Amino acid sequence: MRVRPPDRRPWGRWRRRLPALATVWSSVVAIGVLPIGLGALPQAVAEGSAVTVPGPKVWQPNGGVYGPEGSVSVAQTKNLVNQVVHVSWKGFTPTSDANGDPWLNGPAPRSEQPFYQVRVYQCRGTDPKVTDCYDSTLYNADAAAGFQQKTPAPGTTFPDYPSNMAVSVTGADGSGFADIELYTADQSPTLGCDDKHPCSLVVEPNYGGDTIAWADKTRKGVLGCDNHSLDLDFGMASDLKLNGTINRYTNMKTSEQCSWERRAVVPLEFAPTAAACPDQHAAFRVAGLEPAKRAMAQWQAGLCQGTEPMSLTYGFANGDAQARADFLSGNGDMALASRPDTQAPPPRPYVYAPIATSGISVVFVVDDPNTGRQIRSMKLNARLLAKLLTQSYASPGAAIPSVKGNPICIFDDPEFQKLNPLPSDGTVSWPTGCLSNNTTPTVFGGTADMTYQLTSWIASDPDAVRFLDGESDPWGMHVDSFYLRPAFSGYPTDSLVRQDSSGIPDATEDAKRNWKQFEWNPISTGLNDVVRKVLWNQPNCVNGDTKSDGSHDLCPPLKIGKRTLFAIMDTGEAKAYSLPEAQLLNPAGGFVPPDGPGFQAAVADMTVDQATGVQSLPYGASDSALSRDQKAYPLTAVQYAMLPTKDVAAGKVAAMTTFMRAVTTTGQVYGYEPGHLAPGFLALTAAQRTQTADAIGHLEAQDAKLPGNQAAPPNPPATGGDGSTSASGTDGGQGVASVAQVGEGGASGGSGAAASGGTGDLASGGSGGSSTGGLSGTGAGAATGGAGTAAGGAGAAAGGAAAGAGAGAKPGAAPSTPGKSLSAAPVAAGTPASDRSGAARLLLPVALIGGLVLLVGGPAALFLGGTPAGARALAEVRKGWSRVRRRP
Repeated sequence: MRVRPPDRRPWGRWRRRLPALATVWSSVVAIGVLPIGLGALPQAVAEGSAVTVPGPKVWQPNGGVYGPEGSVSVAQTKNLVNQVVHVSWKGFTPTSDANGDPWLNGPAPRSEQPFYQVRVYQCRGTDPKVTDCYDSTLYNADAAAGFQQKTPAPGTTFPDYPSNMAVSVTGADGSGFADIELYTADQSPTLGCDDKHPCSLVVEPNYGGDTIAWADKTRKGVLGCDNHSLDLDFGMASDLKLNGTINRYTNMKTSEQCSWERRAVVPLEFAPTAAACPDQHAAFRVAGLEPAKRAMAQWQAGLCQGTEPMSLTYGFANGDAQARADFLSGNGDMALASRPDTQAPPPRPYVYAPIATSGISVVFVVDDPNTGRQIRSMKLNARLLAKLLTQSYASPGAAIPSVKGNPICIFDDPEFQKLNPLPSDGTVSWPTGCLSNNTTPTVFGGTADMTYQLTSWIASDPDAVRFLDGESDPWGMHVDSFYLRPAFSGYPTDSLVRQDSSGIPDATEDAKRNWKQFEWNPISTGLNDVVRKVLWNQPNCVNGDTKSDGSHDLCPPLKIGKRTLFAIMDTGEAKAYSLPEAQLLNPAGGFVPPDGPGFQAAVADMTVDQATGVQSLPYGASDSALSRDQKAYPLTAVQYAMLPTKDVAAGKVAAMTTFMRAVTTTGQVYGYEPGHLAPGFLALTAAQRTQTADAIGHLEAQDAKLPGNQAAPPNPPATGGDGSTSASGTDGGQGVASVAQVGEGGASGGSGAAASGGTGDLASGGSGGSSTGGLSGTGAGAATGGAGTAAGGAGAAAGGAAAGAGAGAKPGAAPSTPGKSLSAAPVAAGTPASDRSGAARLLLPVALIGGLVLLVGGPAALFLGGTPAGARALAEVRKGWSRVRRRP
């Protein structure tokens, strides 16, 4: 074989150009990862943390043998907080009934227990014992004794907080999933999960076996985990037996031992929180706007992790109106709001600074009564929300005059059925015979900007207005008479209060239990308790039975398979807990979910209050951008900081300035990491960043500026020919990247489907999926998982949804229509929690390639946003490229 000797020729022109090439490449890399201050796409820059591990060998009841190993996947394992994560598995024993028939294929709920279910635990440490797993049969018991001990005392298994254990089923194909809420040390000190104390998830399939030494009397208490003769007949493979039985010979709690030996363990890493800040001395106080809580939590945690840590206090006072009043009276350092104060002149010099955009979500946890599967898709309009919020559905068993003749719950309402048609093959059904007590939405009852916006949207809808004014809908349903004027002040309002507490005075005691005063009870203690109700499957009602002390118990939690829950909360909370969110009808006739593309389209349609510089959607305005935009989510809100501009001590000014600059730089980069922008929020546009920078300048100068005197977005927003926003003269507007969030089954294949970019319906079956929109960013859009690229500036397409900068098209696919039928997923609370950081790994190479394309000239100026820093970076790129092109 001939071997060619090394080339000893002198360095050619390309070798001499290597330093220049390195300069170009480093510049491109910098463009790909720089924060939003240079106009680049905000990315979830953390390492992807989805994990798949081997599972146990599957038990095959039909053949009486063990098969190959299964697998377990967890969607997010790093930078965790109090949130819900999605856990899925493949190659497990299908859940069955007592006859061995697949559980999910028959009618449900049934009277008997399912067999071969799967438990998911959160546990202390990364190599936990059963005594480390929250709500296991032996949690907090003697770790050294293990299964050789008696049943722990009541309350031992979950001493700090109610159980977060998830119990789920496996489909006939061997796949299944569960969504589990993770507790930090704040929720459960006994678990103690935080950034310094890692924890784990344990996925434990109950494959039966003789877990209590029942079948073979000669074994004298020794378990027979491979003896499956009693799995169905004696119920060894049921979750009920797992909890309630002991070893017949030793009296020890061994009922979980066989399942435990088949467990799969996935380590978890938790993010630092503000509670872990080394310096707990608060530099200043922030109050108001609980919907900003998720973003604020990550920003606070990031602010206190650096070399010069800084802490601040953040609370919600007694509602948004009170927080504003305290700030304007001089009793607060900074207030957050999404609704401007209207006092003129303002009692205190201050300016508004946008910090992020989010939305209001209508979440639902609803199960198909025939299969027990959770329904994953729903459309609602303003009139249906008005019906829910005015107690207008009837109470079964009591002909209460105020709602006489109305349907007993939303699922019996012909309007709901028209918007949410069922498939003709009968594979999905809405609940029937439902109770209005169990469908009235759980809501926050204190004063809140989000309540005012929600009811303003309802009050701007012509159909809802006619209904609220007493006109029956086309099917004959009328508003609860206690919500008619003048007895009720009407919408909009900033506080939801029960108006109807009526009943039937001469009714029997049984009928009195359905009186309207027990039906709906807005929660005054905050959105966190609204979320808790949903996560614990607890309806909003109170039991009508009077106790000996005159009090009433809360209605008991609904069983999985029979849930009919609704709630209204901010999108940040809904995303953190992976709750299904309804698509809402906007004024242009589009049904849109609360996601990045929907938020961005809405921001482009907002008008600006010239007296304050605050943006809002022009509800009720004829021939507005919103009235023509089918892609805009109608409950989108920009969140603002009210910054004082006079008489603030220098130390506080410096601290607040540091905070605001962090929020508007690294705080606009999407990610789960401390300091980044949390899921459920949209980063600021270029024009909003300009407004915030101007406001920070007034804060720092303490020049007594007032609202409306600082820079603000254009009003109405300037748009390109296709409707994309242009912020100002040199700013080419804002592109968007949208990465579909998908659970097991993905965007294609299996029975899950994910729509990327647009609003489409989610048809999620066997393993579940989510169309929550995923990553949305500004600048040169880039997204993966789609069909090629679209040039509009330097954009890329996700799932065919165009993304661009400047003249690029608005994001999102065509809105969904009422005619598309629903599908369902296996029983589980919440939607799959996607791994946005994992998507970022794919975004980076696209960003790098996009950066190279930008080197040709003009579009780069648009990409870099026209900022001075961008101009300098572009000059370096061009200089390096000119060296590459220069001949020797």
